[in-house]
Parts: sequence; C-alpha cells; structure tokens
Amino acid sequence: MELGLKDWLLRRTVSGGASSGLTAGYSDIQRWEDIYNGGGDWRYTRKGGIQGGTRRLASLGAAKALCGELARLCFTEGTAMCYSDSDTEKLVNRVLKESRFAERFPEFLEKVFALGGGVIKVYPGGGSQPGETEIRVDFVTADCFLPTGWNSREITGGAFASRIMSGGKSYILAETQEMDGGALVIRNKLFRENGAEADIGAVLPGLRQQSRIEGIGSPLFVYLSAGASRRSVLPGECPLIGSSVFAGAEDTLRSIDTVFDSLGREFILGKKRIIVPAYAVRGEWDSDGNKRQYFDVNDEVFQAMSTSDAEELKITDNTGELRVEEHIQALGELLDLLCMQAGLSEGALSFKDGTIKTAAEVVSRNSRTYRTQAFYRLMISEALSRMVQNICILGKMAGELPDGASESASAVFADGAAEDDGTRADRAVKLYSAGVISRARALSQIYGISLEEAQAMERIDFNG
Repeated sequence: MELGLKDWLLRRTVSGGASSGLTAGYSDIQRWEDIYNGGGDWRYTRKGGIQGGTRRLASLGAAKALCGELARLCFTEGTAMCYSDSDTEKLVNRVLKESRFAERFPEFLEKVFALGGGVIKVYPGGGSQPGETEIRVDFVTADCFLPTGWNSREITGGAFASRIMSGGKSYILAETQEMDGGALVIRNKLFRENGAEADIGAVLPGLRQQSRIEGIGSPLFVYLSAGASRRSVLPGECPLIGSSVFAGAEDTLRSIDTVFDSLGREFILGKKRIIVPAYAVRGEWDSDGNKRQYFDVNDEVFQAMSTSDAEELKITDNTGELRVEEHIQALGELLDLLCMQAGLSEGALSFKDGTIKTAAEVVSRNSRTYRTQAFYRLMISEALSRMVQNICILGKMAGELPDGASESASAVFADGAAEDDGTRADRAVKLYSAGVISRARALSQIYGISLEEAQAMERIDFNG
C-alpha cells in the first residue's frame, strides 16, 4: 500500500538510514486509520455459492465509536482555559476563535485516539494589512507528521505534510521545524503530484523557504500522544509517538464485526419461507427465453386440482426461528471486552439506555473510566498549556503582547455527565419535602434560574 503524505515526508525530508525504520513503524498508523474509517483486513469474507467471490462484512464501526466516546469523555462542551494575565487571555481567546478551535479540536482529539497521536501547531500567518501578522493554530494528525528529533522527554523536531490547491493544480507542502542551538529553523518545500519540486515563491508568495527565529527554546508545536507507547520500537523510530487506543483490540473488533454481520444475515437467511405444491407455482417466459416461476400470492380464484394425497394440497410455513437475543448478548459481551481493553468500564459502549446521569455516579460506579479520563485529561491539559505558551511567544514577537505578560494557562474541564430536567426537578422536590432546602432554592433548581429570581417568583405566587 501507498503511505500517502507520510511517504512524501519520508522520501523528501528524511535521509537514508532512519527512513526504513520509520516506514515500517508508520505502516501501523496506516492500518489503524483504515480500521478507524471502517476498513480492516477482515472486512471482506467469502461468499457462498458456486460462483464464489467475496462480499463486504457489515461493520458496527466500534473503533470509531470507541475513539469518539473517549474524545467526548475527555473534552466536553464548556471546557475553558484559565489565565493569570488579562492581556494573555485576550490574545489567546482571539487566536482560538479565529482558528475555530472549539469546533476543530474535538474532531482532532478523536483522530489522536485512533492514530496514536497528533500535533497542535502554532504558526504566524499573513495579516489583512501589509506587515501585519496573524497567529493561527492548526491540527496535524499522526498520518501527516514525522518526528525528526526527540529526547527522553519530548519530540524536538518534526516534519509536516499537507495538500494544497493553487491555480487549479494540486501541490504537497512539506515543512520541517528543528532546533539549532537557541534558534528555531523552519524550512518549506513544495512538490507537484508527480514528485517534481515546484517554485514555492510563485505558488505561495510570501512563504519563505527557510526562516530562523532566535530566542525560542522549543519548536512551535506540541505532540499529543494517546498514551501507550508502541510495543516494539524499530531502529530509527521515535518511541514517543504512542499507539492507537484499539491497537491491542483488533481481534475483538474483528469478532464484533463478525457477530454484527451475522445478525444482519440472520434476517436475510431466516426470512419467511412458504412451501407450496409444485402445481401452484406459475411460470412466465422472460426476454431471454428462460422460464421464471413464481407463486402468485394475489391469486384468489378457486381452481380444481386432482390429487389422491391431501398432504400435497397443504401450504406449509417453513420459517426458521431468528436468533436475535443470542447475537445481541454476544455483541454486548464483546463491547464490554473492548471497553476493558481500552481502559473504560463495563457498559461504556452499551447500545442500550443506561442509568448513570450524574458525575458522582460516574466516579463511584465507573472507576476505570474515571481513571482513564483523568489520565488523558492530564496530557491534554499539558498540551494546551504548551499551545498557549507558543501563542504568547509569537504574540510578543509580533508586538501584540507585552514582554512581561504571563505565558502560563491551565485547562478547566467541564463535567460532561449531565442530568436531565426530570431528574433535577425530582431531586429538588424530594429535598424540599424533606425540609433540607427552601422553596425558593427548589424553584431555582427546577427552573434553572438564580435564587433571586426564584424568590421573586415565590412572592408572586404568595400574593396570588
């Protein structure tokens, strides 16, 4: 198989020795991406019949569902950054809004869990006015990133690949960021689809082939890993790039799709079958001269039939029993096994309605899920803090942020385990009936209003 953009990085930005090990290591990422997108080496199975051939298995999409559940668990709506400096807050919030961070990051996080990692890159772009600099945040998935330098703690250099369109033609832009002493060196190369190098100045005016930024101690990107490092690291392969959350569960995913496909075929193979006498079957000749026989279910005219055996006149229902419950039970067990392998508690991927509604129940009843959430949120928080730091560095260089402004920030994660209106109202009524809270407090919880508004409502009720 071709490695796509990753292959461009290997051939154009990495020299000699490291290339072979990196190529072998990134075949894993290609396989994980294929599984995430509904593929997998088990996706096709042999068809029955004399003609043979293969057919595509029906897929439950468990790999994508798992990554999506983890992404929603770790980064929910309402998550925000907390800043210690108002100037920093103003700059970063503007950059994140213009970069559509809130819409793009959850999708990026899902791909991080699927492919084993991803990059949050901060870069300076051209502004609307000459000489103006706009700071932007971009997300690069693991299949379009290649680490070129690392130490025992972090990745210190990398190459990025992206496809762009200009003048109706497709190009591939390869960018590298590497440290050179106390400076960051950024190099850009542009290639045509046929492999020939293109004139970057003509296609992308204003983009330099090489830039050197002094006074930066680290690259303008941060690598967010899915956690578990790859089980076997080949020579020349970075040990920090992580692995997919379903890397050790591919056999389980295969079994899930096998059972799900069998469930669908249960309705095809087990559909209603009626046995009728041979002389009750009509025949017609098609355009090819072949006789096609059928039983006319709308024929209500009485016909005289001669037979000595009364059993021959019977129309028999020969429909088999559908094994739906067995399939559903097997799917539930396999999904629970997948949850265990990915660090989630039993029932996290259940397709039946659950009963957990509050954050306290999530912590107490889903301890494994809670620990996994805390583990990933710590890594996400550190990555977002580094992102803010890089935004501040570029902001100070562009004169948009005072030199003395703080570059620190921390993520405040929102609780994604919300309860419905009925549960909240029922709890408020019970607490009021038990004398634990006042009537005004109960009204504020039921209607989701402030205590002052509830007290005003209470006075209106009494006056009425």
